[in-house]
Amino acid sequence: MENLQANLYPCAHCGQTGVCANGENGQSCIACIKMNDLKVKPGVSGIPCSICGGIGLAEPKTERINKRMGSILGLTVVMGLIILVFVTLIGHSQHLPQILTFSSTLLSFIFGYYFSRQKS
Repeated sequence: MENLQANLYPCAHCGQTGVCANGENGQSCIACIKMNDLKVKPGVSGIPCSICGGIGLAEPKTERINKRMGSILGLTVVMGLIILVFVTLIGHSQHLPQILTFSSTLLSFIFGYYFSRQKS
């Protein structure tokens, strides 16, 4: 796809260590325990930070969402158009030629956008 670059910032939750120590007496916090799906009681230390995934550097959630939104939107539109065509075909609608024309045009634009990029 695109040549995406992650903008990683120092994790303020763990202080760039990758290990959560925000609970009582320097132990791991409840949020990190729950996020790591550990069935331990609060008061454990050494749990990986749930904000940065244990690497000490975090990427803002809005940035991650913005990078994925184009692909998600394209996939949703493609699947929706394919379902629309099949439902129209099964229902023997009189508007099938118009829906096929609209869907094929929109699908060709979407596929052309994603598959005609120059790989560099």
